[in-house]
Amino acid sequence: MRRWPAAVYVALFALTAAFRFLALKNGFVNDHFVYISGGRQMLFGEWPTRDFIDPGLPLMFAASALAQKIFGQTLFAEAMLISVAFGLAAAFTAAAVRSLTGSMTLVIAAALIEIAVFPRTYSYPKILAYAIEFWLYGRYLARPGIGRALAMAAGVAMAFMFRHDHGLFLWGGGVLTTMLDREATTWKASLRAAAGFSAFVMLLLLPYLLYVQVNGGLWLYIQNGIQFSEREAGRQWHVWPRVFGDERPLESALVYELHLLPLVAIAVLLARRAREDFRAAAASLLPLAAVAVAVNVSFIRDPLNTRLADAIVPAVMLGAWLVSRAFESSSRRALTIPIACVFTLLLGASVLAVGFTHEEINRAGLLGRRQQIPGRFVERTADLQSRFTDYQMPTPAARRLVPFFRYVDRCTAPTDRILVGGFLPEIPFYAQRLFAGGQGYFGAYFGSEANERFAFDHLRQQRVPFAIVPSDGETEFNKRFPLVAGYVRARYAPLADVPIDDEQTIHILVNREMPAASRDPETGWPCSPHTSRSS
Repeated sequence: MRRWPAAVYVALFALTAAFRFLALKNGFVNDHFVYISGGRQMLFGEWPTRDFIDPGLPLMFAASALAQKIFGQTLFAEAMLISVAFGLAAAFTAAAVRSLTGSMTLVIAAALIEIAVFPRTYSYPKILAYAIEFWLYGRYLARPGIGRALAMAAGVAMAFMFRHDHGLFLWGGGVLTTMLDREATTWKASLRAAAGFSAFVMLLLLPYLLYVQVNGGLWLYIQNGIQFSEREAGRQWHVWPRVFGDERPLESALVYELHLLPLVAIAVLLARRAREDFRAAAASLLPLAAVAVAVNVSFIRDPLNTRLADAIVPAVMLGAWLVSRAFESSSRRALTIPIACVFTLLLGASVLAVGFTHEEINRAGLLGRRQQIPGRFVERTADLQSRFTDYQMPTPAARRLVPFFRYVDRCTAPTDRILVGGFLPEIPFYAQRLFAGGQGYFGAYFGSEANERFAFDHLRQQRVPFAIVPSDGETEFNKRFPLVAGYVRARYAPLADVPIDDEQTIHILVNREMPAASRDPETGWPCSPHTSRSS
C-alpha cells in the first residue's frame, strides 16, 4: 500500500508533463520571451540587476538559462522546463492534498482540476512554488523540527527568487504554520518558532540581497519592483463580473468561487472549534486560507481568462479539505454531501471553461488514435527545435521579420546586440543576438531617470548595429526614454519598414557609425566587418 501514493505521484507527473509538452503546438506567447531572452542573456555572462534590469524575477531568467544550457538555445529547452515544472507541481499538489485529507480520491481530483485549468506557460512558478511550499507546511506539521523549518524556509526563498510577492505570501503562511503548531504550547514558544523560521528565510536570502545592494542598490531595485507592479495593476485591474447574463458565465462564476473558498473554509473550521482536533485543523487550514486570500487579491485581475488559473493551487487545497469534512460521519451528512457535490461540479465546470480544456486536449492531439500519440512527441520536438516554424512564432511581427533575422545571421557577429524599442521581447531570441542597453525591450516599464541612465551608459559601451521600433510603441519609447530615443535618432538611420497590419509597422534602423565591410547580396544592406557566417 505504501507504494500506491508514489505510483500516483509519478503517474500525475508524467501525465501532466506529457500533456503540457504536446499542447505546445502553437509555441509560447510573446510575454514568455521576456524570460527566454533573459535566460539567453545569462548564458553570455550577463546577470539580472548587474547587467540588465530585473523587476524581481531572477529565478525565472536563471531557470530558462539552465534549460537552454542543457537542451540548447531553442524553444525545446523552454518546453522541457515548463513541462517538468507543471508535472512536478501536479505531483506536489497531490502529495500536499494527501497530507491534508488522507484521501487518494481527493488527491487525484485536486490534481486533475489543477491540470485542467491550464495556466499560461509563464505562470509555472505560481503553480509549482505554492504546491511545494504547501507540501512543506504539511511535512512540518507532521513532525516539527529545525530541519523541516529550514526546508520550509528554502521553499519560501525559492518562491521569492521566482517573484518576490510569492515569497512574501508563502512566508506569511509559514509564520502561521509555525505559530499554530500544536507543539508550541505557549505564545512565547509560538513566537520563537516563527522568529526562527523567519531568520532562516533571511539567512537564505541574504546573499542575494547583498548582491543587489552591490549592483545598483536595494532602493533602486525596490523602486523598479514597485514601478513594475503599479504598471501591471494599471493595465490589469480587479473585476467583479456579472454571472447571470455574462458572455462567459462559468468564467465569471470562478471569480466568486475562488474568493469564497477561503471564507467558507474558515467558517467551517470555526464551527468545529469545540472539537479536540481543532488546533491541528487550524494549523493545517489557516495558513492555506491566508495564502489563498493574498493570492486571490493579487492574481485575479482582468483579463480573467489568463489570470484565474494562477490562483488554482490554494483553491484545490481548500476545496479538498472542505469536501473531506463534508463526508465525515455526522448528523449533517445529508446536507453537507449534496452541497459539496454541487460545488465540486460547479468548480469543475468553471475550470473546464477557463482552461479551454477540451481545445487544449485536442491541440495536444490526444483525441485521435492512441497509436498516433508517440508520433506527436516526435513532431512537437522537431517543431520546437526548429527556429522558424511558422505556427510556433508568437506574433505576426516575428513571422514577417524572418528575412531580417536571416540577414542578421549573415551580416553581424554573434555578440552584436539589438535594441528593441517596444514590446517585442521575442526579437532577440529569433535574431539570436543579445538585447541592448540592459533591457529586453524599451516599453511601458522602467522609464525612471536612473534606469534610463543605466541603459544609456550600457548602450555607449556595446556594439548595437540595429534598433527595432514598432510604430505602435514609438510614442511611448520617445516619451518614457527620451535620452535613449535621442541617442537612437542621432546615430541610427532608417534601413527598412516592415508593414505588419493596418495598425503596426516595424521600423528597422541601422547604426550609421558602424563601418560596412561589404553589402549583403540578398538585401543590399550593409554587413559588419565582424560578420558571422552562420545560416
